[in-house]
Amino acid sequence: MHNAQLQNDLDAIIATQAGLMAIVASLMATHPQYERLQLHLTGLLEILLTGAAGITFTDAQRQQAREFVETLQQLQKAPPIDPLQSLLDL
Repeated sequence: MHNAQLQNDLDAIIATQAGLMAIVASLMATHPQYERLQLHLTGLLEILLTGAAGITFTDAQRQQAREFVETLQQLQKAPPIDPLQSLLDL
């Protein structure tokens, strides 16, 4: 592969990750059982990184996965949206 092709592939991976992070962040922030989601995410991360599934990960990959999830866990629960509220303000 040439450098330009590798750069294009890397750019696509970075853009895809950014898009997926935005989608997951939105889903997390608006989840109806936000606290349960956070607890489940914490437990699942530990199972993934320390269990059989994580055996093939390098230490750097484990750290990157942990930092990614911890970044998402900084999200605050989104306030409820009432689409009819603007009508009540008329």
